[in-house]
Amino acid sequence: MVSRRVLLAAAGLLSAGSLASRLARAAGPAAAPVRAFPLSIAVAEGDEGKPVRDEAWVDAQIAEAARLFEPAGVALRKAASRALSPRFSRIETRADRDALASALEARRINVMIVASLRDVDDPRRFRMGVHWRHRATPERRFVIVAAHAPPTVLAHELGHFFGLGHSGTDDNVMSYSRTGAPVSFDAAQIEAIRSAARRHAASKAFDPA
Repeated sequence: MVSRRVLLAAAGLLSAGSLASRLARAAGPAAAPVRAFPLSIAVAEGDEGKPVRDEAWVDAQIAEAARLFEPAGVALRKAASRALSPRFSRIETRADRDALASALEARRINVMIVASLRDVDDPRRFRMGVHWRHRATPERRFVIVAAHAPPTVLAHELGHFFGLGHSGTDDNVMSYSRTGAPVSFDAAQIEAIRSAARRHAASKAFDPA
C-alpha cells in the first residue's frame, strides 16, 4: 500500500515538472547561433605616422563587444585591420564623417578608429563614438570610435548598427549612465539584436567572418 507521504511527493514532482514545462514553452526555443559578422577595422595614423591606437586596444574593444553580443547569438570577428590616412585622424564636421565613406570595405561592418571625434551638434564637446550614415547615400553606414573611448563604446555603437536606440537605464550598454556595475543589454534588446542579425544574415549583405 502506498503511503500518503509518497503520493504527496509524487504529486509535487508532477506539479513541478508541469510548471517547468510551461516556463520552457513560454521562454521559447533556445537562441540559434547567427553567423559571425566580420569587422573591418581602420585605424587612423596620427601626426607622427603612428596609429592612434594599437592592436591590443582594438582587440580589447572587440572582445568586450563580442562578450556583450554573445547572449543574442551574435559573434563578431576582426576580418581585416588596416591603416587610415592621417587626414582622418581628427573628425571635426559632418563632412569629415561623410569623407570616411571613401575608405569603406564592402560586405563588412566598418569600424574607424580616430584620434578625436567632435560633436557636430555641440562643437564644444567631443564624442567617444558614433554610428554614422553617409548623408547622400544612407545605405553606406559605419562606426567611428575615438581613441579615448572606454571598452564598451564599440558595443554601444554596434548596438545602434543593429537597430537599438538609447536607454535611460543605468549600466545598460545603450545608456550613457554608469555606476560601476556590470554592463549588459536587456532581454528586449537581445531579442532585437538577434532579429536584426538574422535579417542581415538572410540578406547576405556581409561576408561570413
